[in-house]
Amino acid sequence: MKKLKKFLLHFLVCLAALLALGLGFIRHKTYQAHKSSMAAAESAKITKDYLFFESKGSTKANIVFYQGALVEEKAYAGLAKDLSNSGYDVYILKTPLNLPVLSSQKALSIIKAKKLKNVYLAGHSLGGVVACMNANSAKSDNISGLILLASYPSEKVNLSKRHLKVLSITASNDKVLKWDQYKSAKKRLPSDTSYTSISGGNHSEFGDYGHQSKDGDATISQKNQEKQIAAAVSNFIN
Repeated sequence: MKKLKKFLLHFLVCLAALLALGLGFIRHKTYQAHKSSMAAAESAKITKDYLFFESKGSTKANIVFYQGALVEEKAYAGLAKDLSNSGYDVYILKTPLNLPVLSSQKALSIIKAKKLKNVYLAGHSLGGVVACMNANSAKSDNISGLILLASYPSEKVNLSKRHLKVLSITASNDKVLKWDQYKSAKKRLPSDTSYTSISGGNHSEFGDYGHQSKDGDATISQKNQEKQIAAAVSNFIN
């Protein structure tokens, strides 16, 4: 009996150590928001579930946004602030370990809890994949559209028959996006999907967190790409 207890104790200690190492590794790999976005985040109402950027004047629509995998949510604060200045209420969701797949129903929960109307689900990279999942499973008429930043629906999600407005934004120098899969996924989006490409932009500059591993080099500034994204989103919704 003593040997069993000793074994279990050693097992639990080893398991705890492995978990700690795993969490440390994930935090080490997480892309942190730059100072400019950290400053922009100060204008948001921050809760345990999201950063809320309230629109200036009357609200045109609500945008609920998932960050890219292993990207701190505040890295998108600059974009959210630009959109709020244009009349949109923006919710940047917080997810465990900055992995949207670990909180894949959060957008729908927030929409229900806040009783939001005229909602556009949005996301960058893996966050867009999760947004597509939400759009596919949502039964509410409150979902007006979908905004994908360097993203596309997974093979298990077919939105081609859904009555959704969809905007897909890519960047010409993006080396992280799997372009073959992106092109193949177009058949799983509505036929009237709007496609926009940002010349000189890359995958990393959809947020403000520095250069992502294996990405191409951008020939425009992050702020330039951010402004173009905000303008494209605003034109699309309007």
